[in-house]
Amino acid sequence: MDETLGSTTFPISCETIRIGQTKEVPFLIGKVTKVFLEMTLEVCSSTDLRFSMALCDKEKMFRQKRKERVMLGIKNLLRMEKGRCLPSSHRDVPVVAVLGSGGGFRAMVGFSGVMKALYESGVLDCVTYVAGLSGSTWYMSTLYSHPDFPTKGPQEINQELMKSVSSNPLFLLRPQNIKRYIEALWKKKACGQPVTFTDIFGMLIGETLIHDRMNFKMSHMQDKINEGQSPLPLFTCLHVKPDVSELMFADWVEFSPYEIGMAKYGTFMPPDMFGSKFFMGTVVTKYEENPLHFLMGIWGSAFSILFNRVLGVSSSDNSGSTMEEELENIKPQHIVGDDGLDGDEEPRKAGTENLEVEEEYQKNAQASWVQRMFTAMISDSTLFNTREGRAGKVHNFMLGLNLNTALPYSPFRDLMYQNSVEEEESVVTDPDEFDRIYEPLDVKSKKIHVVDSGLTFNLPYPLILRPQRGVDLIISFDFSARPSDSSPPFKEILLAEKWAKMNKLPFPKIDPKVFDREGLKECYVFKPEKGYKNCPTVIHFVLANINFRNFKAPGVPRETQKEKEYGEFDIFDDPESPYSTFNFRYSNQAFKQLHDLMEFNTLNNIDVIKEAIIDSIKFRKENPSCCSVSLNDIEDRKYFNKDPHSKLHT
Repeated sequence: MDETLGSTTFPISCETIRIGQTKEVPFLIGKVTKVFLEMTLEVCSSTDLRFSMALCDKEKMFRQKRKERVMLGIKNLLRMEKGRCLPSSHRDVPVVAVLGSGGGFRAMVGFSGVMKALYESGVLDCVTYVAGLSGSTWYMSTLYSHPDFPTKGPQEINQELMKSVSSNPLFLLRPQNIKRYIEALWKKKACGQPVTFTDIFGMLIGETLIHDRMNFKMSHMQDKINEGQSPLPLFTCLHVKPDVSELMFADWVEFSPYEIGMAKYGTFMPPDMFGSKFFMGTVVTKYEENPLHFLMGIWGSAFSILFNRVLGVSSSDNSGSTMEEELENIKPQHIVGDDGLDGDEEPRKAGTENLEVEEEYQKNAQASWVQRMFTAMISDSTLFNTREGRAGKVHNFMLGLNLNTALPYSPFRDLMYQNSVEEEESVVTDPDEFDRIYEPLDVKSKKIHVVDSGLTFNLPYPLILRPQRGVDLIISFDFSARPSDSSPPFKEILLAEKWAKMNKLPFPKIDPKVFDREGLKECYVFKPEKGYKNCPTVIHFVLANINFRNFKAPGVPRETQKEKEYGEFDIFDDPESPYSTFNFRYSNQAFKQLHDLMEFNTLNNIDVIKEAIIDSIKFRKENPSCCSVSLNDIEDRKYFNKDPHSKLHT
């Protein structure tokens, strides 16, 4: 723990030190301690953080190459050699994004069926972005880290996934495995990086899903997309504050193979720098890039919070409540440990005067720490009955920055979206939700806490709604838990709509009354109102078993009794709860049924997707000035505002 002995100052000016000059400066600390420091003044011409609202150069290059493939993909999907329905130039090519929600293994398995359908139908060839949250990111990680993807499609990879999730996760907690995990964590801790339970959870998820590629890293995914051969994958988590509800304040952190950062502040870095120590935008201590499984643990860290329920370990304090209800009651202060007590700083050096003493000291320190961690891991009282310290933790890459003036999430908000006071009030009804989203990150904190984005809302729309990405069509798949199979499926997308409008981002009106008019459907289409500039169309797929009960493929009815029994199952009403959010073991039967259901639902609505793509092409042709924003305009119009009396949120 640090101890403050005193403080002193040194004025930096042309009189005290010159640029390029090295000077020894004495500092008097307290009354008796004098410290001599060698100081050099340099002008920093560049930083390791990228400060911009624009997309990075690598993503811009990816988009150019992907457009060529999307043009061909649309031609193959629509099977039209000529005609006004096909894009005649790159300007006419719509940007299509696919979204997957959270929901644990239910979301992961469901999304595997979706991606198989999109891949084999040709729709995936028309997609520019695939964004995931929590459980969906686990499938995306499995797919994009596979050595044979995209040459090998999801069908064979999904078969491997089914085998991986059929085992009981408890076997991963055998003493010999735990010792191996902890020894790996000591290596990370010894370098000076924070270590929390999320690290261990990430190892468990990695051992389950990508056990043969535990050294795979996010930046390795660039090989899957550099030639535009696959959609760009986007992942997310939240930065939270210990003393504020995540529903009131949360910064969305964006992960791609090219960059990691926060669009709210316009700060981004290459993936290999995430977790390193920064000061004022510059790396001061560079660490090895974190493995993908560590990020998987962060993206799905909601499950590390309730790890006892994941493993089926009972506890007296959760009887009578469902796991979903327990998760909704989690607050950041429940899972964020005390920075002063976590002991994640670099181990104290014994000194370099005697190398043997130094080595012996480090050996004893490691043995002591490993023993304490091992005891904690196998002790019910610590592993299963506490949630403190379950949030992920990394060094604050915005340490020391000046956030007195923050950029709006959308620098074009006054150009692209205008809404009436009445509409604003109708959207913002709960005073607690997103009440403090305009607050800045604490740039004085040495570390930041990162958690599962599903703790605020369960769809990764913030990644796709960045105006610089200019998305025309969003195909959203929501695997979120509902009270019953017949419950309205709009809770999460309504929260996404509210978040978008509070950030002045275009979003179509979500009318929940469509459920009363049309009942439960496999998907719903929400289109922007006429004249609504730069607003995407949303196709919202929900987890529902409707037509699959009677059809084994679109237009092919079930005939035999065995076929009919295969399709007759519930998702949320099944008393056995095979698809519970916290079920981490799927039988082959349960996997196949959920996988095939979402594959069917997607294929059953391919015509809906085709029609939406055609509409997007037509709109681009008829409104060339209303297409995706020009990246060159970002710096010029960053602070543009029609109303001189209005203020940017900071």
